[in-house]
Amino acid sequence: MVNFTIQELGLDCRNAFVGVDLASDEMLTKRQPLSKNQIRHLQKTCYQIDDDLRWLIALISDIGMRLAEAAGLKIEDLKLDHQHPHITLAPYPHRFLKPKSSERIIPLVGSFLWASKRIKESSVNEFCFLRYSNKEVCNSNSESAALNKWIKTIAAKDSVIHGLRHSFRDRLREVEAPSELIDQLGGWSLQSVGQSYGNGYAIENMSKWMEKIVI
Repeated sequence: MVNFTIQELGLDCRNAFVGVDLASDEMLTKRQPLSKNQIRHLQKTCYQIDDDLRWLIALISDIGMRLAEAAGLKIEDLKLDHQHPHITLAPYPHRFLKPKSSERIIPLVGSFLWASKRIKESSVNEFCFLRYSNKEVCNSNSESAALNKWIKTIAAKDSVIHGLRHSFRDRLREVEAPSELIDQLGGWSLQSVGQSYGNGYAIENMSKWMEKIVI
């Protein structure tokens, strides 16, 4: 891109990045998914401590949302009175969603449903997690190190909160969920033009598959 810009604009300079050695994919450390036993123990401990940080971890443990997605939730996103309880993940001024596929509906099951109920019962304003979000900003990174440190003491020393997102995809694979459904639930980028056609899977179908992976 730098070379292209130099050539297109006729700049009298050289590319300062020439000769930079970039690590290959094989050298990168892959985040490991948490096992079912680790997730089960993590959820059990969240139930016992029962505070806002544990609600956040419990949310992510059964759906694999990105930390910023969960931390930026508002009370109005929690649809607990619906025939199929769910959340609507939408962009807000304090928390943008990228890519577009991140905007989605997610059925509430397992610890995800428990945490959503506890959040709504304890709410004092429009935000689910006051320590992270206000009308201007969602600062989820401020506590991510602390969350990861706690998870390591409960699960394993190489466990991090983003590993729950990897686990979520593996758990859906185990029950042979369609890959297009997995992408829709996790908010992963669309793999083909065809996936953008139609409205995607209905909530009753998504709930059916989600129930299969409850630990």
